[in-house]
Amino acid sequence: MIDGRRVQFVIARLDRVQVRAALGGPDVGDTAWLSDIAKHDNAIAAVNGGYFEAYAKHVQRKNLDQTTVIDGSMVFKGDVGSVLYFDRDNHATIERIPLRIDGSLDGNTSYPNNWYAYWFNRLPGPGGETITIFTPAWGHSTGLAGGPQIQVTDGVVSQINYGPTRIPSDGYVIYFRGEYQVASHFWVGRRASYTVHAEDGSAPGIATAWEAIGGGPQLLVEGMDYANPAAEGFKDPKVFRSGKRAMVGVSQDQSELIFAVASGTLDQCAHIMKKLGAYDAMNLDGGASTGLWANGKYLVSPGRQINNALVLTR
Repeated sequence: MIDGRRVQFVIARLDRVQVRAALGGPDVGDTAWLSDIAKHDNAIAAVNGGYFEAYAKHVQRKNLDQTTVIDGSMVFKGDVGSVLYFDRDNHATIERIPLRIDGSLDGNTSYPNNWYAYWFNRLPGPGGETITIFTPAWGHSTGLAGGPQIQVTDGVVSQINYGPTRIPSDGYVIYFRGEYQVASHFWVGRRASYTVHAEDGSAPGIATAWEAIGGGPQLLVEGMDYANPAAEGFKDPKVFRSGKRAMVGVSQDQSELIFAVASGTLDQCAHIMKKLGAYDAMNLDGGASTGLWANGKYLVSPGRQINNALVLTR
């Protein structure tokens, strides 16, 4: 009990574990129970990750909502909330980083050779325009009708289709719905590349992150209570009100990583994380997604399958 609230938590030494972002299955958008995700990765502990489109109907894949990086590759770019990311030495950072994707053709970033994308690996809705990059994390094919779909292999446009397109293991596919003027600048043989950077043009640390998972809002920033969901782009009232929450935090000396689950307001949960030794901390998905698993069993059982998690392996 902390401040009269029941808290389940796991504290791990970062020099004894490897931190990984994990998906609910082999492809982005797959869902599974937290325990199955943990067992698949031979984890010693796991907590549910960031928000996702849990209530999307009539689709097998549930879109991620927040930035996720696995093994050095960005599998999704989110716009809302903050991100916890780790370098290859397990050094952790939590920050709010709105990102954008900008591309070039034949090394030229000026019009008409510049291009952009809105998303990575996101199942398009039934309407509206989009430019989405599909990487091998999505699977072997886009599986989508329409287009144009620009296949890029080893940095060169290798094919342009108007139906399901193979995603090369050493490349990606750019899917267009609308924005056809941008698509018209691609043709087979052109060199294509993209970069991910902060909206202000700076190169964010997450660009070199090895593992990352989105969440938010931040609960603690350098030991100070800091919970401002509106400032991080949240609009869903469930984020603002009291409820069941999963949280993650890091100690000031970067020696410990803390997973915790409790019920309360964001401010109350910030105080709980401080009591557990966190110096920087972030809220994760909550409600029915909330789950905490350690040493082969649930400490907190989730009420639904999820599509991303944060796991610790030896």
